[in-house]
Amino acid sequence: MIRALAVLALGLAPALASAQEPPAPGDLVAALSGDWNGDGQPDAALITQAEGGDADLSLYLGDPVFGLKRVVDRPRVVFSGPMGGQLPALEPNSSSSFKLHQEQIGIGRTPWESTLSIAWRGGQFVLAGYSYQFYDRIDPDHNGHCDVNLLTGDYELTLGEKTQKGRQDARAFPISKLAADYMPKICTSLFE
Repeated sequence: MIRALAVLALGLAPALASAQEPPAPGDLVAALSGDWNGDGQPDAALITQAEGGDADLSLYLGDPVFGLKRVVDRPRVVFSGPMGGQLPALEPNSSSSFKLHQEQIGIGRTPWESTLSIAWRGGQFVLAGYSYQFYDRIDPDHNGHCDVNLLTGDYELTLGEKTQKGRQDARAFPISKLAADYMPKICTSLFE
């Protein structure tokens, strides 16, 4: 019995060791499928590790003859660090949208998370929403979040105990124009 457990433990050791290694450039970090354009063919979103703490975002539309056709390729626009608490994720949202979640919660005094809502609108993938939040591990009163609906312009900004709501000018735009570290201007108030 003890020998069987030792053999099992030795067999699992390489798997456990490799699970702790950060993704290498070219590794698939996250994938999600859905029929976001509503044509009955499965579409796909992929995040692939790049170098230097970044990852690439690729979006595909399903084609009944040719399978998946890449329609958006945004290199190095997603944060993907080498440690736990730094990997991005893709999450379903609605029949026509999904979320791209980024975080740096593994180390440092001020962990943060951001979520981009990506939707199929007007025949293309657009950035439809943006959310960012942070907190201070040492000063619990220093925290904030910013949520912006880029389809309507409505936002909610909270810094500590103060909350502000309103409408701002930034609007949804094609994902093909997404830049690394994008943040609506209203959300930069969190850092002033």
